[in-house]
Amino acid sequence: MKFIADFHIHSHYSRATSKELIPECLDYWARLKGITVVGTGDFTHPGWTAELKEKLEPAEEGLFRLKKEYRQPFNLDTSFLPGKEVRFLLTTEISNIYKRNDRVRKVHNVIFAPDFETVEKIRQKLIAINANITSDGRPILGLDSRDLLEMTLEANERVFFVPAHIWTPWFSVLGSKSGFDSIEECYDDLAHHIYAVETGLSTDPPMNWMCRFLDNYTLTANSDAHSPDRLGRNSNRFDTELSYHAIIDAMKTGDPEHFLGSIDLFPQEGKYHYDGHRKCGICWDPLETLKHDGICSKCGKPVTIGVMNRVVRLSDREDPGLRPNRHPFHSIIPLKEMLGELEGVGPNSRKVDLRYMSLIKQGVPELELLLDTPVEDIKKLGGGELAEAVCRMRNREIYIREGFDGQYGIINVFAENETPVQDCSNLLFKDFVEENRPVPPRRKMINFDLEEFQRLREEKKDKAEPDHGKKEADTGLLNPEQRAAVEHVTGPALVIAGPGTGKTRVLTYRVLHLIENKGVEPGQILAVTFTNKAAAEISDRLDKLLSESSAAQTWSSKPCVTTFHALGYAILKEHSHFSILDPEDKKRLIQQLSGSRLPRNRAAAFSHAIEEAKQQLIAPEDMEDNELADIYARYQRHLKEQSLYDLADLIYVPVKLFEDQADILADYRDRYQWILIDEYQDINYAQYRLIRTLKPDPDSNLCVIGDPDQAIYGFRGADVRFIRRFCDDYPNAAVYRLKQSYRCSDSILKASSNVMQGTDYDEALLSGMEEGVKIKIVKNSTHKSEAEFVARSIEQMMGGLRFFSMDSSITEGHKEGEIDSLSDFVVLCRVKGQMEAVEKAFMDHSIPYQTIGEEPFFKQEPISSILDLLKLSRNPHHSILKERLMEKGIIGPMDAEALPVLTEKNASLPVKETLAMLIGRYFQLHTKGNEGSIKRLLDWADDFGDDLDKFLQLTALGTAVDTYRPNLENVTLMTLHAAKGLEFKAVFIVGCEDGLLPYSLFEGQSSDREEERRLLYVGMTRARKFLFLCHADKRFLMGREYRLKRSLFLDRIERKLIEWSQQERKKEDKGPVQRKLFDLD
Repeated sequence: MKFIADFHIHSHYSRATSKELIPECLDYWARLKGITVVGTGDFTHPGWTAELKEKLEPAEEGLFRLKKEYRQPFNLDTSFLPGKEVRFLLTTEISNIYKRNDRVRKVHNVIFAPDFETVEKIRQKLIAINANITSDGRPILGLDSRDLLEMTLEANERVFFVPAHIWTPWFSVLGSKSGFDSIEECYDDLAHHIYAVETGLSTDPPMNWMCRFLDNYTLTANSDAHSPDRLGRNSNRFDTELSYHAIIDAMKTGDPEHFLGSIDLFPQEGKYHYDGHRKCGICWDPLETLKHDGICSKCGKPVTIGVMNRVVRLSDREDPGLRPNRHPFHSIIPLKEMLGELEGVGPNSRKVDLRYMSLIKQGVPELELLLDTPVEDIKKLGGGELAEAVCRMRNREIYIREGFDGQYGIINVFAENETPVQDCSNLLFKDFVEENRPVPPRRKMINFDLEEFQRLREEKKDKAEPDHGKKEADTGLLNPEQRAAVEHVTGPALVIAGPGTGKTRVLTYRVLHLIENKGVEPGQILAVTFTNKAAAEISDRLDKLLSESSAAQTWSSKPCVTTFHALGYAILKEHSHFSILDPEDKKRLIQQLSGSRLPRNRAAAFSHAIEEAKQQLIAPEDMEDNELADIYARYQRHLKEQSLYDLADLIYVPVKLFEDQADILADYRDRYQWILIDEYQDINYAQYRLIRTLKPDPDSNLCVIGDPDQAIYGFRGADVRFIRRFCDDYPNAAVYRLKQSYRCSDSILKASSNVMQGTDYDEALLSGMEEGVKIKIVKNSTHKSEAEFVARSIEQMMGGLRFFSMDSSITEGHKEGEIDSLSDFVVLCRVKGQMEAVEKAFMDHSIPYQTIGEEPFFKQEPISSILDLLKLSRNPHHSILKERLMEKGIIGPMDAEALPVLTEKNASLPVKETLAMLIGRYFQLHTKGNEGSIKRLLDWADDFGDDLDKFLQLTALGTAVDTYRPNLENVTLMTLHAAKGLEFKAVFIVGCEDGLLPYSLFEGQSSDREEERRLLYVGMTRARKFLFLCHADKRFLMGREYRLKRSLFLDRIERKLIEWSQQERKKEDKGPVQRKLFDLD
């Protein structure tokens, strides 16, 4: 059976699409066009999938038909409809934006699925990686195309995967802006699963025949329709049975008996066919572009490279006709475009609509009329001028002005001054008229001197000079200040290290120096920091350094790199078996112990007071508040009875242990003879006492690194005074100052220094690697317009994330200098409540993002309960855990006793399998809707092998920052506090208002103004290149509306460092409905 199919379309759930993209209208227009099989598009969107299930019913294998009750959309007359009954095939398009080989790649892929079960499996896999599949029918993923292919094949090996519009500059596998140079390079070891490619609207088959590396792929063509009347503008011809298997097999094999070739628009009409600058009116063929070295002769900026240029550059065959196994192809001008030219009006005019429908009502679908209907029959149907127009189109005798840089090309069948003649047969001067009519040219495929292009390209390649651009600083070298700190001989040392000055490098090279040049045994070195992430980074760097050190290889031990809490945990584990009490369980326990069932807020206050007491090393008997002392004492007794410690105990108890047991203290002093402390400005009193207990002597081998200007954790008990009194504690200490920042530009360093005016160490102004661009202070009318500004700016600086980015003038498609990836961006806020508006804007703009909140995912449900169950299996006496899990209905009375036996039997299992076993047995009712977080847990657990203790330790001590994944192709959204220790090329700080910075929104919640100043300083100095400080006149936050003034901290910044901007709140642009022939590729 011969038929036409168009697989790549979209639904009304996609951005910039028609509301008429519903199954009823698709069925109606497919019959008008003469298309038998239509792709559904957008099957990843849950709303569209539900609509498809409601309105479609199974037909042949893997195909669906519209239910009868939906076959008359909007009460339209459907009785005249020509063509065969329409079938639907499940398809979707996914946009992949990711980094590969140090380049950002933006690749679109079309996926075919044989059934809704496969669709659901793919959707669940996307949900499991936190993909946003609800804001746009065509989701944007920060996922490698190769990995997406693997994921779909895992869902069902019958899935068919096709790279979409492969030559489009910005969003395709071979695109000039962000693609690859071959299909194999993109899909790597899975490239053999790619059987077909989609040529797109700006190329036709002969252009693709120029590339030998495409010889093994079937060249398909689809409309990428964003409104139903655009169906079939590109499509495919088949001669197979109607079934998923037969259709896919025809494309897989390219069998000319079954895949009959493609129907294509003339590619010159595509928006990106030639090179140029739309604003400058420059349109060049590839040869002209090469002569100008790709630089616009009017504005001096690089021109947008079009599809023809890219094809020619990758081509290795000058004669396309030599391509083996060529399928037929047909170039068309859509009927409405042709009628519009004949009538002298636009294709969307009522006059054209009426004439179009009058033709179709005569029983001939559009594509049949354009391709197969004899010319004489067309004369009878629509007149001689239409017959002549179709004849010229079929002979490629047309007039063309190529499209470029987003501007559509123009295709005409008649010359500008030529008037179509209705019918010459009855004219008196018939012969004269026919002889003197313009003869349209038969258009060549390559309309420039290809041989000259190849010669000039080789000539310019030979003359090319090596790149003398600026290189990154060699991370293997130390500057004089760093080297002095690293080579400090013995005794105490204080290293003042501002943002980006290389404190981690100093710490790791200091360890290497001790081992290589001082003969120190690695196991005698202790390096302590504050977060698991920081400890992991230091460990990774040390492993690399020590693996290349012959001195380090002579020792069997390794330096101990840990956090303060992990150090305390390890000390206590050597002397007892215990579990960690979760902060929420701590409040619950205090409520129970009070006897009077304290209100939750009162229990939280007692919990905080006990934590503060432990940070100050105050025992229950030393408390002045009798009520608090009583609860504190009972609380401590309960912990001891149930073998529990809370987080504060991990420092409090080791200090008490060292003070009470001299032999244990002596053992640790002997074990760690060299101690290095990172982020020393953030220690609290208990941590200070722990260090002083281990290193009390004035000549102790203690090296601390920190920056008083980055002390931002006072609310956790940290005290900046300890770094400032270091030289009082150790009078013989050497002080080293690192003054060269390898992160921030001079403008960022000067601006952040302005914010800190009047604080200590201000005389040690840092120097940047370059002057840098100005700081942007952006005024917004509301928090929503602020979020919209951030989203649009990111999209603009990335050079666009979707075709809509260019079509709506958000960007011209050029990336901001040095911006390579979505992971180059971070948005920082003072409180978590600010994130909602930014997340909404990111969803609207289809920007992938990761949120680092106040608690990690493993402390959120249902993951926290899964981990509680695991902890209960290790400590069955933990009554709080048992009680909570029983209240939730996860376990029964007998399960608590059975759990240890169950886990003991499976003690040899890896952590991941142990968790999977518990989830399968106890959480069957809790998995639906939580597949993503559960998969994330299991993937994370896989990193721990069978080390259950280490896994439990990290889940007990881990923070939200530990879950930050820098390699994800996502924008990061996090609080200012969480950003400590990180860096990004572009930083947006939202909410720079008096009330948020410094924070004082609620009465009785006063903040330390100087610490708030330091917090802004930390946020500003996360930026390497671009810094945006945003504020809003009006902000809705935590259920209230605020009108706050710009933060006074910003007023300290020198005017010469600032670029001012003001954004107004605009009504959201839903994007244009597709009216043009090539609106979106």
